[in-house]
Amino acid sequence: MDRRDRRLLDKQLWGVSPHPQHNGGIVGLTVVAVFLAGMAIGGVLFPHAAKRPQISWHDATAAISFPAGAPPTQLQ
Repeated sequence: MDRRDRRLLDKQLWGVSPHPQHNGGIVGLTVVAVFLAGMAIGGVLFPHAAKRPQISWHDATAAISFPAGAPPTQLQ
């Protein structure tokens, strides 16, 4: 097998090389980009409407007056 045969064999077997390819950074960057794009698309398609709880003045004064709950009733 001479030099020409080795080059031809290398061209034919380029996809079955036992050496790992060094493109881990590209794969990781692609995963992060797809994740962020999915988050953005999901935020546009399914917007989250934050609901604020409706608290009346009576509820607020009761919470301040009895922080540990209502006082126990006394039996007579």
